[in-house]
Amino acid sequence: MKILIPVMLLFALFGQVSGAHALTRTEVEKNLICYACPGEPLNIDRCSGGDQMRAEIDRRLALGQDKETILNFFVQRFGEDILTVPPRKGFNLVAWAAPFVALFIGLAVATILTWRWAAAGRRAEKTIAEKTEAEALYLDMEKRVEDELKRLEDDA
Repeated sequence: MKILIPVMLLFALFGQVSGAHALTRTEVEKNLICYACPGEPLNIDRCSGGDQMRAEIDRRLALGQDKETILNFFVQRFGEDILTVPPRKGFNLVAWAAPFVALFIGLAVATILTWRWAAAGRRAEKTIAEKTEAEALYLDMEKRVEDELKRLEDDA
């Protein structure tokens, strides 16, 4: 019982420490693209436009704003193109769903083609087997005819 209380206090303290997470500028930067250098993420950009954006992020973090609020500010100011990842809503769902749909269609086409090729191979094997069987039957009949002709010549 004596050891249980300090262990419980430790878990409670650890839970509070790990739960208190301060938002950093880097966590916000990695979600934004520099407005001055289109296509370049803000966390690797080093231009004056990126410096202005980082200063605005720092100012808003000092005010205690959360990540979503800061990102919404930049979206309102520059549009959704400022985000590194499009939001999962509206037409942007196409950007999220298209790779999975294309993968599914590709797998379906590959499966159908594989089945067709395998069926064509089985048909070809069956045709070859039938030809071989017919050739064997033809050779057998030819030999019988020759033997019968030979026997008739010997009798005459």
